[in-house]
Amino acid sequence: MNFFSKIIYPVGWFWMTLACVFLFLTTSVYLTFRDDINFLLAKPDLVHNLVWRTAFYFHIVSGMACIVTGPFQFVPYLRKKHVAFHRNLGKIYIAAILFLAGPTGLYMAFYANGGFWSGAGFFVLSLLWWLTTYLAYRYILKGNVVRHRQFMTYSFALTFSAVTLRIWVPLLSNFFHMDHEFTIVVTAWINWIPNLCMAHLFVKLFPNRL
Repeated sequence: MNFFSKIIYPVGWFWMTLACVFLFLTTSVYLTFRDDINFLLAKPDLVHNLVWRTAFYFHIVSGMACIVTGPFQFVPYLRKKHVAFHRNLGKIYIAAILFLAGPTGLYMAFYANGGFWSGAGFFVLSLLWWLTTYLAYRYILKGNVVRHRQFMTYSFALTFSAVTLRIWVPLLSNFFHMDHEFTIVVTAWINWIPNLCMAHLFVKLFPNRL
């Protein structure tokens, strides 16, 4: 346990945070509001739809807030020595998901590439994302810190699916040479299910590290 606390956890947190910051920086390209970049190029039928485009930008901005604030919720030093900072970051993270990222994710799932099964994967992801975050919020209001930390762990595991999605897609396409449409459907599920399983395992094996 001591080895885990001193070596494994900090190293894992460092690489996780680095991935989150990298995603934050690469995603910021969408704030140019151009319609000829990356994901938007695959949405020619929706890119000029005002409702969808508005939901997309709300999702991007709120998602960026989540991915860059989330890792710092798991730093024991900040929780103990800088309580106000921890709480303010938590408020940003929770509000971003409950009011923007979660609802827009549910809406955009209906327009996901890959058809019904891909959309279903992203819909379930968004629903669980919203629910785990809401429960984390409810538990801290009740003063149940243990359950709050557990559900924040689940919530961030789902937030981190934004990173794992961008790992799985090129991995399955370029190394396993899977069909593009099949890759889209598969990654709509495996970008978050393993994350949630790992989070559950972490909660059960290392409850005192939360």
